[in-house]
Amino acid sequence: MHPQLSEHKTPQCAELIQRLHACHQDKPVGKYFGRCNSVKSDLTLCLRKERQARTKTNRENARAKRAQVEKIWTDYEKNN
Repeated sequence: MHPQLSEHKTPQCAELIQRLHACHQDKPVGKYFGRCNSVKSDLTLCLRKERQARTKTNRENARAKRAQVEKIWTDYEKNN
């Protein structure tokens, strides 16, 4: 299961999103029998890569912010 597909939120996967929507429109009944599974699998992999990159960036930012807070607390404790 993938999240709500928005091309503006995941521009690197926009082509795959369009291909999946086109497949669903071209094969309205076939989508229930696996006709679009290959496109959906490719989209899932693309979304996973995007999520992993976003997670890595957020983790790095959180660590940097945490280090900054620790430094502020250390400085505060030294002065008081």
